[in-house]
Amino acid sequence: MLILVSGPSGVGKSSVIELLLARHKNLALMKTFTTRKQRAQIDGAYFHVSKKKFDEMIKNGELFEYENVHADLYYGTPFSSLDKVIEGKKDYIKDIDVHGVEKLQNYLRGKCRVVSVFLDSPDHHLRQRLERRGESSEMIEKRLSRAGMERSKKHLFDLVLQCDDIEQTAQDIENFIQQNKA
Repeated sequence: MLILVSGPSGVGKSSVIELLLARHKNLALMKTFTTRKQRAQIDGAYFHVSKKKFDEMIKNGELFEYENVHADLYYGTPFSSLDKVIEGKKDYIKDIDVHGVEKLQNYLRGKCRVVSVFLDSPDHHLRQRLERRGESSEMIEKRLSRAGMERSKKHLFDLVLQCDDIEQTAQDIENFIQQNKA
């Protein structure tokens, strides 16, 4: 199974994912390549690479999907990660842009179970969270400018949650997966 978690920047995707990973030993993080700078000493969701390396990966056909999400910040899903998901030895969870969700759902249809979750929160909460994590004013505006487009894709998701409480949000995801076993 692959759990895809999406939503606007600052909504709490990483916090919810960390909590679910801590609770479920058979759940692993499906890593993404990014040109974004590391935020913390440990940033386990990503392989951080230069833009030059990212361009080489595109040219060599190593990425299933990729996108320029915020300014010059690129994110991409490697084919090697998809192979592990299809293999089915573990369940995986991934933070992904709304466009990538649709691509992955289509690609993995019939190969493994995919559950998509959209997390949302009011813009003023998103702004506060982005400020707390030290984003510049310019980057906050760039990130928030995508929220409307991201929300317009909510209908594509299996589950849409208001993410006001990380613990409750994780529990709601667990309940949904349990109630909707394939």
